[in-house]
Amino acid sequence: VKKFFKYLGFGFLSVIIFFIGIGVVTSINTVDKEAVFEPYIAEAIPKLASWDQTSYQELMSEEGFNGATPEQWTLYLNKFSKLGEFQSIGKAELQNWKTLSPIGSPSVTYAVYQVPVTFSTGLAHVQLALQSSEEKVEINSVKFLSDILMQ
Repeated sequence: VKKFFKYLGFGFLSVIIFFIGIGVVTSINTVDKEAVFEPYIAEAIPKLASWDQTSYQELMSEEGFNGATPEQWTLYLNKFSKLGEFQSIGKAELQNWKTLSPIGSPSVTYAVYQVPVTFSTGLAHVQLALQSSEEKVEINSVKFLSDILMQ
């Protein structure tokens, strides 16, 4: 009976050490979101507000950009351009994030930010879904949130 509890205790200890190790490895592979994503957002928002399709293609991941046809992009950007000219950007607010560390592949950190942006027509919010892998940041999706777009 004493051996049984000894082996059972060793098993529980092994499981606990395993999960602590997974946590340590994940935290080592996570990027500093403030240092990586926030400067990228400050640089990307004015380019996105130019309403130029090539800017979106340069900033977005291939999967994100190819999720819409060129005709759909033209339609979207014409609608978004109703917001007017870009004037200023507020503090980006982190909504959600996760890091995936697959074995044999570089880790990828995903983050969703909501950013208040002032346009010539007033305040709007931009929701950006970003990814960072191997020191490269890309946008997976962009959503403009404003009452003006509902008209």
